[in-house]
Amino acid sequence: MLKKLLVLLFASSLLFPNSAIAMGSGNKYQDAQTGVSYQILQPTYVGDLLPRSFSLQSCGSKNEQWLAAIYGEDRSIQFLETDSAVKCSNPGLGVKVASVKINGNKAAIVAFCDPAKKKEWKNCKTSDIHNYGGYAMWKVPATKRLHGTEVEVLVSGFTYEELLKIAKGLKPIK
Repeated sequence: MLKKLLVLLFASSLLFPNSAIAMGSGNKYQDAQTGVSYQILQPTYVGDLLPRSFSLQSCGSKNEQWLAAIYGEDRSIQFLETDSAVKCSNPGLGVKVASVKINGNKAAIVAFCDPAKKKEWKNCKTSDIHNYGGYAMWKVPATKRLHGTEVEVLVSGFTYEELLKIAKGLKPIK
């Protein structure tokens, strides 16, 4: 229930007209990279899911926009990327169930176990990502040309192992 509410709230935020995307190459991620100073990462693996939305969202008048891309519907993946110096999104309440390395960067893995169910919350583990959804969150360091990036990969209907495969499949735009 909590997970569905969070996904619904996030999806509804994508309907606001304050989003913009640069045009040009035909690759939305490449086009987005031309408009921001942080490193954009593009997924190489989304399973059989079709793209549902792609936008750059407002992060206030003094901050750069942040990227939000969603694939699938009931079974879904959300890619959220922003300048690592700015917090523009909140993936929601969950339990940290693991710490891993994703492409050399330390990442937190969180499962959306229900805090109202004390036993479920207390015993939450990586296998619960398949049941309730979850996310990986990490920071990619700055390059010579680009600021660092905070990355969130949220999944619903995927296992912990699939979440890791999806997250590790993100590659920087060159």
